Amino acid sequence: MENVVTKSLYLVPFTQEIIKAAIIGNPELARVLAVTVLPNWRNEIFGKSLPTIADILCENPLQSEWGWGSLIIHKAEKTLIGYLMLKILPDPTGSVEIGYIIVPSYRQQGYASEATKAMMDWTLCQPGIEKVTAGCDADNIASKRVLEKIGMRLIETRGKALIWELCKTEIIE
Repeated sequence: MENVVTKSLYLVPFTQEIIKAAIIGNPELARVLAVTVLPNWRNEIFGKSLPTIADILCENPLQSEWGWGSLIIHKAEKTLIGYLMLKILPDPTGSVEIGYIIVPSYRQQGYASEATKAMMDWTLCQPGIEKVTAGCDADNIASKRVLEKIGMRLIETRGKALIWELCKTEIIE
């Protein structure tokens, strides 16, 4: 996967080099990417999952080729502002799951929608991918707005979690 470029953002796919730099720390990641890395660009759960992501990229050629997600870099400010997670290996129905995090200081500016829409468009163009799903907390109004804005539809409620979906056949060219 190459970088996906939007109006305001670069989506830089996770590679072994990037994940290793992120494991070492923010100064190393900033050096590798040649951007400013905000101290709160990732949450604790993601930080703990970096070694697992590195193993997945190493062990699975398809996953390594497409990545496990992308870093979200603000083009004008050359700043890492978040990331997208993409479980790209489809299940037997051709479904993959997407998730996203934007640092608080860059929220409510449309970056989550811009990044997630671009990644979904790219994903749904890949062979074998038929739909993208996402989940969010029922109380997370901002995430619900993002998912609605990018064309996903609510398909299920699981406790406090809302499950969203967009099928390849639903995309209007």
